[in-house]
Amino acid sequence: MKVKNIEKFWGEKEWVKIEFDTGQVWVPAFDDLGKILFLIGQCEDSKYPRGEGAILTKDFIIEAILGGMTYKEFCESKQIPLKL
Repeated sequence: MKVKNIEKFWGEKEWVKIEFDTGQVWVPAFDDLGKILFLIGQCEDSKYPRGEGAILTKDFIIEAILGGMTYKEFCESKQIPLKL
């Protein structure tokens, strides 16, 4: 899977484009992201007591978006292997 940078298409609006190794392309919408994040929160809640998994997921997402660092710096701070 390759996550492309932001591209302009569909009326010149900017979108994130994801290309899979099979050649299939996916342009995630907020509905897709909401479903995925909801399910990740549920999975994390099963690993952490008292609903803390969803809170950790929320905090992770907020830091990824608003943390004031590059993607590389974010991955390093969370010890996530960088895959670009």
